[in-house]
Amino acid sequence: MENLRKVISLHQASKISGYHQDYLSSLIRKNEIKGEKMGGNWFTTEEEIKNYIFKQKIRHKKWIIKYFLYFKKANKSFLYAFICLALLSAGIYFYNENYSATQTQTQTQAVIKEEFNELQF
Repeated sequence: MENLRKVISLHQASKISGYHQDYLSSLIRKNEIKGEKMGGNWFTTEEEIKNYIFKQKIRHKKWIIKYFLYFKKANKSFLYAFICLALLSAGIYFYNENYSATQTQTQTQAVIKEEFNELQF
């Protein structure tokens, strides 16, 4: 161990971290936390435990951010779909309005032509 002043047992480490001793010893065996086994007991440093807890918090925050961004993307998709639907509806409405105006205009032109033809000598 690098710094013998801060060496603690896994019992003390479990009180600091809230993790069980067996879990902490498995983390040491997986080399996720630095530690050594002396006389049948595992030892690590308080700094290693705090670093591991900090890494876990960062990993958790990254997960939350990814989840939030995914949720935000889903909300944007619904927003874009709603906008497209609104534009489509507006386009259909104005097309029908223009179509009916055009139909009315052609009908009036036809009536005027008929009246003009009747008036010819």
